[in-house]
Amino acid sequence: MLQLKDQLHDYLRCNVGDGTTASFWFDYWTELGPLYNMFGPSGPRSLRIPLSATVSRAVRNGNWVLPPARSELAETLQIVLSSLEVPDPSKGRDIYLWKHNSGGFGASFSSRVTWELLRTPTQLSCGIQWFGLRRRFLGVPLSLGLPSLKVATWDCFCGRYMAFRPSSLDSVAALCQQIHGPHAQRATVILKLLSQIIVYNLWRERNAHIFRDLSMTQEAFFRIIDRAIRDRLLAPSLVSSSFPSLLQLYFWFLSPFS
Repeated sequence: MLQLKDQLHDYLRCNVGDGTTASFWFDYWTELGPLYNMFGPSGPRSLRIPLSATVSRAVRNGNWVLPPARSELAETLQIVLSSLEVPDPSKGRDIYLWKHNSGGFGASFSSRVTWELLRTPTQLSCGIQWFGLRRRFLGVPLSLGLPSLKVATWDCFCGRYMAFRPSSLDSVAALCQQIHGPHAQRATVILKLLSQIIVYNLWRERNAHIFRDLSMTQEAFFRIIDRAIRDRLLAPSLVSSSFPSLLQLYFWFLSPFS
């Protein structure tokens, strides 16, 4: 997930109140975005505001205080600041707002909505979407900080089509290219769907462990993965007269059935 930090400004905004929490350089608190991205390393020197400063550092006696503009960027910033309310203790604390699926921003955070916004769908055969996980998580281990849970889960699917568990989304992509036989195309769909569901639920389990001190047993986690895949494959849009069905192909991934 750390590889997504450069995209954080797309999903997070800061509504400045007293200006004592919001970072002057790194938070998205004006329409210009993070000011460090605009001014670069020379910004703190040219504006005389330290890299670690909060927005309140640019305020004195109820007014914005910046040195005379010596560049077009500095002039643009001063124009933008002139249209903003000056931070003040009476306005309360700074508030961070998360992007919602409507496109707006609000104070509540939803891991489901954020996940939906992060992935980029690309339509494939059989109605399954292979989201842009490989691009966003290039080289990221599939464990997401839960190695034992990841290993135990993938081991359950080392059946007819997988001789070993994948270690990253790159290795999943490589496995997709190595599947051969009369059912290779639809078996690839199953493998991609497995990857999506396992990564998503590992992410949820990791967040539950970090933020709520909750954790699942390996058996309970596998049941969630298994149920989610079966429900998806039994959707009317995926049911067809083809033999074997997608659900039957899924059983071939389960080691006890291979």
